[in-house]
Amino acid sequence: MLFDRLCTSFGLPSVCRPLLEQAMHIYDTPEAVVVEATLPGVSAEDLDITISGAMLVVRCAHAGSCSPDGTSSTLESRFSLPCKVRTDDVEAELDNDVLRITMPKCRRPEARRIPVKPRAAS
Repeated sequence: MLFDRLCTSFGLPSVCRPLLEQAMHIYDTPEAVVVEATLPGVSAEDLDITISGAMLVVRCAHAGSCSPDGTSSTLESRFSLPCKVRTDDVEAELDNDVLRITMPKCRRPEARRIPVKPRAAS
């Protein structure tokens, strides 16, 4: 692929290459939006995860040892979230090369019937 050749020519580190090669799966559950990806060789320190509005950004940054010329590089994936999430409650975990980001959904106001009271006659 052209993009792979372009990345190789810039000497992108192999530790971040899984971000390009591995599809990230998004699951929309009733309680949360969950993102999962297998990222072999990536450590928690290599990852930077941010949420801005309805956009999730996952960056993999690594310097030195994997890059042929010793420079650092960053790869980035962006996802448009299907709904608003409670950013204060988002959790990210990297376990056995599997990144799992759990983003609890904001609660939608439930429909409620409002009773109308007749005004008392004076």
